[in-house]
Amino acid sequence: MELPAFRREGSNRHIKGCEHASEQLKFEIHALNNRERERVAELASLHDMESTSRALDEEEREIESAFLGSIRGESS
Repeated sequence: MELPAFRREGSNRHIKGCEHASEQLKFEIHALNNRERERVAELASLHDMESTSRALDEEEREIESAFLGSIRGESS
């Protein structure tokens, strides 16, 4: 049994609206995924900077200790 023309037209508009909403959601999900990737990269960069900072702090302490030892006449 075929739907009357006005019902068929309404159904087609509803389908088109759903397709548009689906495309919009895909776009928004893609944008969210991109932002999440950027945040992960930023966090990784911050972690690398923190690790580098700790390594430099340790190296600075070693140099300072060696310098103070040389002033006192100690060997390291």
